[in-house]
Amino acid sequence: MWGRATDLSLGGCFVEMPIPLKLGSKFEIGIWLSETKIKLRAAVASTAPGYGIGVRFEESTPQDRELLNRFIHTVTDQNRELAAAAHAGRL
Repeated sequence: MWGRATDLSLGGCFVEMPIPLKLGSKFEIGIWLSETKIKLRAAVASTAPGYGIGVRFEESTPQDRELLNRFIHTVTDQNRELAAAAHAGRL
């Protein structure tokens, strides 16, 4: 099953999908971080029919957790730089 992950954090994400999984369902989720795919054990924490599911990450390898952490920090740093450039009128 495919979905689009948004609002990614170390604790979970939101996955856009038209027909959500049942609340509490447990599954493995694969997430592409640039060109690296990580796999995490997860559970459905919330559902929004027609929109998607809130996913809570429950288990991961230390390596996958570190990759996720680095990816989030990289994206956050890039967003801060873009916002600063926009505020300074450079964009």
